[in-house]
Amino acid sequence: MNCPECGASEYLCKTRFDEFLVLEFTDAGYGAVHHLTVTAYMLQHSSKLTRDGWLHMRQLLREFLVENKPPEHVRKQNRDLVDSGKRTFKIKSRDGLPVINKSAWTKTILDVRTENAEVYCADVTAWARAVLDEVQGLKV
Repeated sequence: MNCPECGASEYLCKTRFDEFLVLEFTDAGYGAVHHLTVTAYMLQHSSKLTRDGWLHMRQLLREFLVENKPPEHVRKQNRDLVDSGKRTFKIKSRDGLPVINKSAWTKTILDVRTENAEVYCADVTAWARAVLDEVQGLKV
């Protein structure tokens, strides 16, 4: 059975995501694209997010890829916006209902190769760009 949100076969998307997080937290070369991995994955798995959380992730991905803002800058810029004590919106969904009804994507996490950090970073970036291209015009 395929993932109903990203279309990846046999729900391998969650397993891959977990494997990628380990890679990114144990090797700085892989970790260079952590911000793209998380935002691309979450946008494709919108049931994990509230509407506002999904819109926030979409804006983050746009800032990273279109405005070329480094993660450190975005983190500083959004510190108060996402601080759980100050935030005016919820990020994580409690109901598990998808924010968007899309299950066919140009690229998914399964398109990312892991043989070395250079290939991995290029593939994660390509995946994130494809996700951004597909979500920019979606009305939520």
